Amino acid sequence: MNLIDARQKLGEVCDAQNAVLQKALAEGRPMNAEEQTAYDAFKSQIDAWQKTVTAAEAAEKRLEDSARPADKQNPEPAKDNKDLDNGGFKSLGEFLYCVKNGDSKGRFKDLSTTDVGIMIPPRFAENMLSLNGEDEIVMPRANVIPAGDPPDSPLSIPYLRQGDNGALGGVALQWTGEAQQVPAVQDPQIDSLTLTPQECSGLATVNNKTLDNWQAAGAFMANLMRMAWISGRDAAFLNGHGAGLPLGVRRSPGAIKINRNTAATVVYRDFLNMLTVLYSGPGEPVWIINQTLMPTIMTMTDPNNNYIYNGGDATKGVPATLLGIPVKWNGKTPTLGNEGDVVLAKLNYYLIKMGAGPFVAISEHSRFGTVQTQFRIVSRIDGHLWVKDPLKLDDGVTRVSPVVILR
Repeated sequence: MNLIDARQKLGEVCDAQNAVLQKALAEGRPMNAEEQTAYDAFKSQIDAWQKTVTAAEAAEKRLEDSARPADKQNPEPAKDNKDLDNGGFKSLGEFLYCVKNGDSKGRFKDLSTTDVGIMIPPRFAENMLSLNGEDEIVMPRANVIPAGDPPDSPLSIPYLRQGDNGALGGVALQWTGEAQQVPAVQDPQIDSLTLTPQECSGLATVNNKTLDNWQAAGAFMANLMRMAWISGRDAAFLNGHGAGLPLGVRRSPGAIKINRNTAATVVYRDFLNMLTVLYSGPGEPVWIINQTLMPTIMTMTDPNNNYIYNGGDATKGVPATLLGIPVKWNGKTPTLGNEGDVVLAKLNYYLIKMGAGPFVAISEHSRFGTVQTQFRIVSRIDGHLWVKDPLKLDDGVTRVSPVVILR
């Protein structure tokens, strides 16, 4: 095993520990005794691997220094050195420690600094911004457009003016008989959708004692920052009103809203009605359901009063699908009985435009009394559903959409 393997093993153990915690949080309960034991066991492993990684890094540095000629020991880092990817910092923990306490080595001079903070080195930013299919709903399933040059410039995307023009924007096959005049063909109705990256922030609070011990706590801090960023952007992609932030999936004018059968609750018929008006185009749908609906959905019954969702078998746990479609329970959308407590969506029709960032800034004052430091992670990003109106099918009556909302 080498240093890279040790770092990878440390990351795997951190992910395993976080999975135990996230399972309990997703189910809206504290960790049980078995989970607490597993969580503490992972903590011991993390401490051991962190010490191993630190020792391996020190050993590797000693070998590198001993291999250099005496006059080239500890040279100034070259501009084209691969280590510039991390800004010269060993970990995100060290970077954040220096953001708070200053960097005597002057490494910030090679990083972009703006009014919103210091650019996080690419090596750490890539991990922080990476997609997480377990914790995040929208971005892993969306159509993501990378930042251009300049990264924050608006981007116009063509889209078919569908709605009453149908799913193909008015284009239709024409049938002509022999020696008949060919009828005029309607041009596709094309408009443009402009995406302009908007500023998005996530907050992470770290104990100062933990921050001072950045060598041991680096992986924990990296995960904390990543979860804060994931939570912030996911909420905007779901609920954003479009003024200074993305237009969220729930607020898109292209969505279809279905009236529920019974006020203040959900029944099996609601899910069937929603599925009926889901656009059948490419893409895999997902249910986005607030976790307060879990008891109601778990106890749905058929006309013979039999449980539907898991057959009344508590040993099966919470099924991963409903009507064969994956379910993403969450706490970001409205609670039971409110419009948007259930959303059915093909999120590949949601466009996301990346912009500049991420940057990081700190504030000790907001948590001064608790001896903590609050980090603000800022990046620029925009999102919008590619469909601006529900689509009318060829029957001339039925309207469908890649996003269906229960109200």
